[in-house]
Amino acid sequence: MATAKDSLRSKVDQLSEEEAREILGLIATKRAAGTGATLTREVVRERLAGRAAFRVPSTNAGPFRKRKRIQCLGVPASEMLIADRR
Repeated sequence: MATAKDSLRSKVDQLSEEEAREILGLIATKRAAGTGATLTREVVRERLAGRAAFRVPSTNAGPFRKRKRIQCLGVPASEMLIADRR
């Protein structure tokens, strides 16, 4: 049975250069924080801001608009998601 370090080594070999840099950054953040890094909104916002797949709202953006619920048959998607993750 492979150890955690063996599994990690095999995954690292499959990373692109950009992914490897990101992982190194996460490790450096974790070590700098001592017992464990605390993710704050600001840290998450900074990490996601550099990715093209995300559009990060500005820090002074207003609240989200209110949404109206619609009635439909079946189990609500939120309940399905929670059940799936358990």
